[in-house]
Amino acid sequence: MPLPDLSAACVEIKATKQDLCVTFPGGAEMCVQLPSMSIPDPSELSKQLIAQANAALAPLVPVFNIIDVVIALFNCVKAIPDALGPPPDPSKLAGCMPELAKKASKLLKLIPQLSVPLMVVGLIDVLLAFLEGMRNQLKAVIDAQVKIAQAATRAAQLGNVQLTAIVDCANANIEAQLKNMGESAAPVNRLIAIINMFMELAGLPKLPDLANLGTDAQQALGVLDGAVNTLKQARSAIPV
Repeated sequence: MPLPDLSAACVEIKATKQDLCVTFPGGAEMCVQLPSMSIPDPSELSKQLIAQANAALAPLVPVFNIIDVVIALFNCVKAIPDALGPPPDPSKLAGCMPELAKKASKLLKLIPQLSVPLMVVGLIDVLLAFLEGMRNQLKAVIDAQVKIAQAATRAAQLGNVQLTAIVDCANANIEAQLKNMGESAAPVNRLIAIINMFMELAGLPKLPDLANLGTDAQQALGVLDGAVNTLKQARSAIPV
């Protein structure tokens, strides 16, 4: 009797190096960090390092922008002697000015009056995306609650003790799920507090706290819808 094909039953696993690192200006080195203990895919490693590098590079962007302006300004200064002549040739100076203006415009974001609205709009967009995801989860919970209520009615009609126990368990799971959603919103509440500070300065209504969603998913959905509408009004009112 021939042996069965074991190729599908035993998949070869190769050890993957997890020493991807990036060296930053000044010699600081960042290496990839994965929260999972499972065997990572090379693309997963690279994506994680890219995410970590983006976060680390963000504070350096203004420095790079300043360096770009200095280089563009230096190029324009070098073109001044040619522009004066003899014979006068302003073409090089005229050619470098648009590049200098383009580079210098990026430094406007360093001015608080211009950068703060951009930051607030970015925070609002992040919060809107989070609330949209939570809203979809609440809709799924509401659908589940409707089915549980129907099952509870049927259990009462039949006098089925086992079905009643299942309904009670399902209701407890729904309550736990809503509580976990409220717990997951704890970091978001800190973000809401920051946004509320700016909204108060702008004379806009404050956002509700999402720490306690309660056990009524329909009511919690109303709270989220109100927060989303307030955020959209605030976003449209901020000039960017």
